[in-house]
Amino acid sequence: MKNLIFLLLPLILLSCSEDGNVTLQKCWTLAERGEDVQLYYLCDDERLGISWFRPTYKFYSNNKCEYLVLHPADAHYMEEGVYEFNLETSKLTVKNTKGDLIANFKVLEINSDQLKVEVLDGTYYAF
Repeated sequence: MKNLIFLLLPLILLSCSEDGNVTLQKCWTLAERGEDVQLYYLCDDERLGISWFRPTYKFYSNNKCEYLVLHPADAHYMEEGVYEFNLETSKLTVKNTKGDLIANFKVLEINSDQLKVEVLDGTYYAF
């Protein structure tokens, strides 16, 4: 029974609607980074201070997304991509439209305004 709860927890957390329940389909901006763990806040969160560059991801319900691309002249821009979330492993992958891996995460925790992920091998934006 305990294993069933752990298997269903990501499904419950990530498939809820916009009526106050938790969903991955929002705009997330990097707030804190550790060695292997990153914490993201909602893009409009007042706790985010000024920063030169913060990786940002916008996830949509159709498995499409946008991510912020670092530009050397400080002219950062959003680029389209696709994402997949595996409910069994809690693995979240983001790829560009050519299929190149941009981000490879394991979702550790998610609530209405925070997303905590473990950075896995292959992540392009592992600052």
